This record gives sequence, C-alpha cells and structure tokens, in this order.
Amino acid sequence: MNIVLTQRLRTAAELVRQNRKTVDVGTDHGYLPAFLVMGGITDNVTAADIGRGPLDNAEKTIEKYSLEDKIDTCLSDGLEKIDRDTEEIIICGMGGTLIAEILSKAEWIKHGEIHLVLQPMTHSYDVRKFLCENGFYIDAEKFCTDTGRDYVVISAYYDGKDRSRDDFYYYFGDVATGEAPSEKGYIKKQIFYVKSRYDGLMLSGNEDEARVFGRVLDGIKEKWSELL
Repeated sequence: MNIVLTQRLRTAAELVRQNRKTVDVGTDHGYLPAFLVMGGITDNVTAADIGRGPLDNAEKTIEKYSLEDKIDTCLSDGLEKIDRDTEEIIICGMGGTLIAEILSKAEWIKHGEIHLVLQPMTHSYDVRKFLCENGFYIDAEKFCTDTGRDYVVISAYYDGKDRSRDDFYYYFGDVATGEAPSEKGYIKKQIFYVKSRYDGLMLSGNEDEARVFGRVLDGIKEKWSELL
C-alpha cells in the first residue's frame, strides 16, 4: 500500500536527496515521511511538529504502515530539538515568514552538507530574501498546482556568500519561462499581491514604501506585460 500525497508535497519529495538523514518540520499527519520511506528515498526520517495533536496523528500513520524502525517523532518548536547531524530539512505547508523565522533561529543549518526543501504557502518573498541574505544559494525552484492553488518549492544549500538581490527576484525567483500553467498561475498570484500593495500604499499616501512595489511592477511590465 502506498501513501498518496498532495501535489505540493509530492513536488517537495521530488527534491529530497536519497539516503540522507531527514527531518520533516511541521509534519502534521506524517504522510511525507511515510512516503519517503516507502518510496525508497530514505530510511532515516524524523517527523517533527510543535503540537502534540499533529504528532499523535503522525505516530498513527507510522504505526499503520509499520515504519517505527525508520521514522522517529519529535515534539519540537521548529528546528529547536532536531539532531544537528540531519542532512535534509523539509519545511512545507507554512507561511514564508514563519519558515524564515524557523531557519533564522537555527545557526547550525549553515553547513554545506545540509539541504533545505521549503514549500511556503504564502510570502515566498520572505523565504528567498532570508536565503539570499544569509549565505544560502537557491539551486532549484519547482512549481505546482494543488487544489486550484499555485505553489513554489525551493531547494537551497549554504555556502556563506551574500547573494542579496532586488525585490523583483524575491517575489518571482527563478521562474523559467512562465509558460507552464503552474508557473503562470504563480506569477499571476504574485502580480496580484504586488499590485494590490502598490495601490493600497498609494491610496494611503505612503509613497516611499509604494515606490518599492512600483519598481517590482516595472520589472513585471518588462518581463510579463501581457499578464498585467
């Protein structure tokens, strides 16, 4: 019997390296760890969550598929109690602001052997900004559509170099062409947010902050004018 994942979790799973010590932060029902083990990707996973209830659900999934010898559980606020020899860190299903906050509290992840797989539900801007300004490089972004919503999954490693970029990059990342439906949907969602923020700030008379979004809109006009 195989675990059936949502498309956004399956997309994240596709980026996970094989045979590495892995943690799934915010595991909820533990479906992703079970999928990774049952799919032969890794046999050493920690299913972590800040809440006892979600962790109880994860333990039920682990017991259901008899995976107790390959998946551990950990009650942890973000990465606080996660083993420092973990090589793959997966954080899915949270807002980008919270993901960036979790990463910022764990200095030990600044290590070249650690791989981050991050799937922000919102505010991917905050994730890219944190990574670029804290010595990480984004080596891949994958886009997907799940239950009518468009998401990005970000893969990143640490090498200590500052890669600060402009706000256009933080909002849109490495969208290849914008031609795939999931990419186009993601672009449209980001454009809607940027335009709404710009209009709102202009209406409230906050022109200085609005200029930031205005510069992003200039980039959008240059690259995707047909989507405005």
